[in-house]
Amino acid sequence: MNAAPTRELFARWRALQAEHAGLREVRIAIAATYTVEPLVPFLGVFLAERGLFARFEIGPYDQVYQCLLDPVAFRARPADVTIVLPRVEELCAGAFATRATLAPAQIARGRDAALVEIERLVAALEDFQRASGSLVLCGNFAAAASTPLGVLDAGHPASESQLRNELNVALWRSLGHARRVHLVDVADAVASVGTTRAYDARHYVLSRAPYSAELDRRLGSLIARTIAPFYFAPAKVVVVDLDNTLWGGVVGEDGPGALAIGGGGLGAAFVAFQDALLALRQQGVLLCVASKNNEADAWEVFDQIPAMRIKRAHLSAWRIGWGRKSESLRALAEELSLGLESFVFLDDSPTEREEIRRLLPSVVVPDLPDDVALWVRALRAIPALDRMVVTLEDRARATQYAEDASRNAARPDDPAALEAYLRSLELVVTVRRARPDEVPRIAQLTQKTNQFNLTTIRRTVAEIEALVADATCRVFSLNARDRFGDYGLTGAAIITTLPHGWTLDTFLLSCRVLGRGVETAFLRVVLADLAGSGERSLEARFIATPKNAPARSFLPSHGFIERADGTWARASLSPDGLGAAHVAITP
Repeated sequence: MNAAPTRELFARWRALQAEHAGLREVRIAIAATYTVEPLVPFLGVFLAERGLFARFEIGPYDQVYQCLLDPVAFRARPADVTIVLPRVEELCAGAFATRATLAPAQIARGRDAALVEIERLVAALEDFQRASGSLVLCGNFAAAASTPLGVLDAGHPASESQLRNELNVALWRSLGHARRVHLVDVADAVASVGTTRAYDARHYVLSRAPYSAELDRRLGSLIARTIAPFYFAPAKVVVVDLDNTLWGGVVGEDGPGALAIGGGGLGAAFVAFQDALLALRQQGVLLCVASKNNEADAWEVFDQIPAMRIKRAHLSAWRIGWGRKSESLRALAEELSLGLESFVFLDDSPTEREEIRRLLPSVVVPDLPDDVALWVRALRAIPALDRMVVTLEDRARATQYAEDASRNAARPDDPAALEAYLRSLELVVTVRRARPDEVPRIAQLTQKTNQFNLTTIRRTVAEIEALVADATCRVFSLNARDRFGDYGLTGAAIITTLPHGWTLDTFLLSCRVLGRGVETAFLRVVLADLAGSGERSLEARFIATPKNAPARSFLPSHGFIERADGTWARASLSPDGLGAAHVAITP
């Protein structure tokens, strides 16, 4: 979290009002049961640090339901993101007052009333999201600064603390299935600050603003980190050093048996760090190694030390030798066909970190604390690793890259042999109109696909949902598989209509399926689908970026002719003459 003084953050927010060039604008509406205005400068600055400029609309104090349900309130002009911040003190005030009598019947009645209130809140959130299309974030319920029962609260049937916990579980269960409604862990923010410092009783009495500036800062950072992953792709690769980073000690000097890994003390901290890295791998982050070491020594640790959580099979790529770390990262990026802006580099050495910062400024290079016991917390605090949606493709990504290594190892250089190799892949693509469950993945592809992407137009889940529902648009998804494994959903196309016909607004493929004819097979299906529409041609655009050179030749090599205004057009919707006969296509 930004450590700048509060006064400096407020000055930044004022400056942003006058100048915010280069930031993507996002409209944010906030409804709360308390006075929420003190949060706005913190949230605005932290969003700006993530590349977003927020325009806020603040609902009236303690009118959450009116904001969500009144057609002339938030629904009249839905924001991109709607944040709802309820506190049980206001939301369930009647239920808590009923329980405060301590009469057994009243305790039960108050609990039931509070749970009914949660059902009412969830229904309002879901109804609002369906009607507005806005991304909705809802805060959960934090511990209070104190409770009426004092030390008796922990074990009494009228415990406020236990009821808050029960209401949080009910909220979590109810919203677990909701589309585009996500929880913000306000309770964790308060716990991390501590209730003594999180609350400001004087402010609450004067203005119904219950939280301290310290808590507003923490909550602003948390909400910004929750919103940003919906607009920008998270990091895809974590590159980690070995000696004194993945384990304690230097294997070439100390030997594998003397390293701090496993057991108690320092070794336990390195194991916890490895477990945290493996958790990221389960979310779709590729783990790589860049180490100055003898390769045989390094593999001995991976293969023979039982306490190692990360095994050789968990690594998607590695560079172990005596070259510069910056060259190692460049080589890893080339091998994985990923941009360095999607890399996070972890190394205990300040010298190595500074080299990467200076020579590869697009790589995220966090400082690790001196105490290894704090590394797990530091890893989880890296905003570039934040994810709010984990797709099936994310969970399978590390396995898919291992399959790619097998494919590439079998790929010959001779053209005739290459053609036979492509046929031997038994490549099958499934192209269809996008289904609702595919929308999050398609949005993810638009946000992170750079190389084979004709226009690099970035879109959110809400925007893709709107296009899928629009009768004048056609959104396609592409899944691919071959004899080595399943690539997953790796392609998307968006066709829009203009007064003069169809326009290829978006056409993209993951770099993992390039060079196999998939892009040609994809276009064949899209053209065939459009052919029955009555239109005879397809317009397209190519917007050059520093990274999408692989897509530059696609249009001219597939029958599109460049026009004087820089757009492209294909005079026929017939797929005849397009190649990639080795690719089987299924609906």
